[in-house]
Amino acid sequence: MMRAAWALLLCTLLCGCASQAMLPDTADSGERLLVTIHFDATDSLHGNPAERYRRPGGYGAGPNAVPVLDALAADYAIRRVGGWPMRALGVHCEVFAAASGANVDAIVARLAKDPRVDSAEPMHAFHTLTLAGDAYRPLQHSLDTLQIDAAHALSRGSGVRVAVIDSGIDSHHPDLAGAVDVKRDYTAGPLAPHGTEVAGVIAARYSNGVGIIGVAPEAELADLRACASAGGGNAASCDSYTLAQALDFAVSSRIDVINLSLAGPYDPLLARLLAAAESNGIPVVAAAPPPGDERDQFPASVPTVIAVANLEDAVHGSPAFVRAPGIDVLTTFPGNRYDYGSGSSLASAHVSGLVALMRSLDRSLSPLQIRTLLNARPQLSAVAVLKDEAARFAQQ
Repeated sequence: MMRAAWALLLCTLLCGCASQAMLPDTADSGERLLVTIHFDATDSLHGNPAERYRRPGGYGAGPNAVPVLDALAADYAIRRVGGWPMRALGVHCEVFAAASGANVDAIVARLAKDPRVDSAEPMHAFHTLTLAGDAYRPLQHSLDTLQIDAAHALSRGSGVRVAVIDSGIDSHHPDLAGAVDVKRDYTAGPLAPHGTEVAGVIAARYSNGVGIIGVAPEAELADLRACASAGGGNAASCDSYTLAQALDFAVSSRIDVINLSLAGPYDPLLARLLAAAESNGIPVVAAAPPPGDERDQFPASVPTVIAVANLEDAVHGSPAFVRAPGIDVLTTFPGNRYDYGSGSSLASAHVSGLVALMRSLDRSLSPLQIRTLLNARPQLSAVAVLKDEAARFAQQ
């Protein structure tokens, strides 16, 4: 039976009076309420109060406060969770838990009129107002288009390895430090920046204090260098032999996702390797040339490959193409640099990152299931795709 591993981290701050005691997780914050009663300075605890605050379920109420708090719990059908004397305000603050589904606002309103009560309020949640520590994240408009921040609440690609079959990755770049765990070089030609550009879009590290954020910032990269610089600039070229070696390694190593931000003529040997990737459950993502471009469209033309076109381009001839941001994308460049790049190579990298997020949630997803989920979203949204995946598992 397939099982999805969901991780949802909710970081909430308890308001003032609950900041010093560890409260057992016995109710949702929406079912908790804070009540203060007047504090008698002579009403002190016996023994060490700090030890009682640390003990789960321990209360900081003195002997005179305990009967009042117990009576409130009985009268309003609420349960004591924890509390202590709040000396700055001269009150004792207690956290109560209401029954699941109870009308907390109504209970609070009744408590506020009780002469034994100083104040009563629902528990409120607060969230830190900070950006992730990546200086250029506000400039990554492509991630805003994909709603990637919301998607990262569900997945960041942990445990997934993406093969970047390209011109090599500058693994010393500060935003890719630790991201590359496998390196293979199948060509002796000169380096080109293209592979580092693609790698940054896929997996630039999260909240590391520098640069940008990748679509799957906790994924690992396999740097399979099959392409060399093609006469300057960012362009690079490969051949059947080097690509076949890289694909063979990726399939044999059971890589989780393969990115091919390149195109050329139909190649029977490479087609067989792409079929082997499919039969081994490895999704392959490839860039498609823009509309009007006369260049060949292999491997994006292979039906089992996730073909990606620029979101910004005019409607492409094939309705099966996934569309992702590919124009003016801020990404990593060799030599600790950042710059804007354009092209369906970067659109493909966005989708490879998204596939890594999907596979991190559940490795049993087949390439066909991944293509189905992606093709159901003409306007690609990372968070929407992940929620579609969640809904699919809910029906299992």
